[in-house]
Amino acid sequence: MKIVVDMLGGDLGLDATVKGLSSFLSAHPDVEIIAVGPQNELSILGSKVTVINATQTMKMDAHAMEILHDKESSMAIAVNTLVKENADAIVSAGGTGAYLTLASLRVKKLDGVLRPALISPIPTLKENHKTLLLDLGANNENSVDELISFINMSKIYYQSVYFQEPIFALLSNGSEENKGSPLIQETYQKIKELKIPNFKGNIEGSDILKGDVDIIVTDGFTGNIALKAMEGTGAVAKELLKAAFTKSFKNKLAYLLVKKDLKNKLSMLSSKPLGGAMFIGMKKIVVKAHGNSDAVAFKNALETAYQCVKNNLIDKISQGVSHE
Repeated sequence: MKIVVDMLGGDLGLDATVKGLSSFLSAHPDVEIIAVGPQNELSILGSKVTVINATQTMKMDAHAMEILHDKESSMAIAVNTLVKENADAIVSAGGTGAYLTLASLRVKKLDGVLRPALISPIPTLKENHKTLLLDLGANNENSVDELISFINMSKIYYQSVYFQEPIFALLSNGSEENKGSPLIQETYQKIKELKIPNFKGNIEGSDILKGDVDIIVTDGFTGNIALKAMEGTGAVAKELLKAAFTKSFKNKLAYLLVKKDLKNKLSMLSSKPLGGAMFIGMKKIVVKAHGNSDAVAFKNALETAYQCVKNNLIDKISQGVSHE
């Protein structure tokens, strides 16, 4: 197995990616790694890692032409290396837009895939249960057929990674069959017409984190807003708890009493164990680590890539879409 790793681009810099990669290699010493980043700082990774020198990062606000002509950034070099070396997977914590643009142009989508989608596990209130959510923003608009394709690809992903037959739902503004945008309503009827198994129906935004379903499907515009809303709510809740527990000496004492239980409960909603998102439907495994990934989160993004390659996800999706 060969994985290309963009060592730059994340908010926490090389400290996070080097530690994360080192931890991953300790668990998987048989994996061949090509690390793209500053050669003089990556020599500490040892002789088992091939380093390709890069000192520049892709600009977060880079427009399409800049992305296309960029040959110096670690992200551009990493994506080109993935194709040139015929590696199995790539992991980057760089900007999502540029990353998806480069992957779309250089890696290409699988034959039979209408459009790739950005898919990620999200935490839920059910312990040890993750729900897959897609599309998280790879597309601004989608058709009914594309949402059906997302359902099929995400079911293959879930079966390959979690080894279970998943229950899925559509994200809507009401649980009733007649609720939702025209796209969601038409997709609902198409699912019934095709008799796709394990369809729970519609699920509302307030129920996303409950863990009642294994996959939630929507268009990229809606999915991205839902994801950002959840992330923002989590950040606000954290600030409110901090303010409450530091308000007075009495509250600080109360925090000491509940500190352990509170951290355990909040850890259930942490993004660190999730391993980032995957650009599903491509000819290679393309994993997007969270931009603010620390060493643990980055290691888990590498683990996601590893598990997808190990379980032959590309071949399974290719075979699945060829039978649609």
